[in-house]
This record gives sequence, structure tokens and C-alpha cells, in this order.
Amino acid sequence: MLDKVLLGKQIRQIRLEKGISQEKLSELIYISPRQMCLIENGNSYPSLDTFIRIAEVLEIDINEFFSISAIRYDSLRNSIIDMIKALDRRKLPLVKDILVAIDNN
Repeated sequence: MLDKVLLGKQIRQIRLEKGISQEKLSELIYISPRQMCLIENGNSYPSLDTFIRIAEVLEIDINEFFSISAIRYDSLRNSIIDMIKALDRRKLPLVKDILVAIDNN
């Protein structure tokens, strides 16, 4: 699933690169400026129809939003792995217990 904050940041960045105001984009995709603000700030997911219209207006392949999210989580996963590799061996059982507890919830 796409992270709302990351999605909003990506939409905002692309919109700014295209020189489109937030108000103009909201007008072009038939939503209120307030709703556009909520999406860009990561407080709301766009509906599927709105998401498709955003991609069309900004002239971006909708699949790029999903690859951006995957890259972010791969980077996070690698960062966590690096941290675990750097830990003192005595702390590894604690990390394992924490991960098991998280996985069970």
C-alpha cells in the first residue's frame, strides 16, 4: 500500500515541477482545493478516480507512484538490516524478541 505522506509529497513535487498551482490542479481534477491540500499533506488518500485524474493531468504513469513507495520501503528495510548487523551479538536475542512481538500483533 502506498504511504499517504509519501504519495502526497510526490504529487506536490511533480505538480510544482509542472508549474501548476494546487488550486489549478484541484480544478482540473474536479475536487476542492481543501481536498487537494489534504491529499498533498498526507492526510487523505485520493479516490481511485481522483488518483487517475491526477496522474493524467500531471502526465505521469500511475505505476511510478507504486515504484516510489517500493523503493522507499526497500531502503528502510536495508537500513534496519545494517543496524542489526552493527549490533553487539549480546543484543541480537532482544532484537529477535522485539521482531517476534511485532509480527504477532
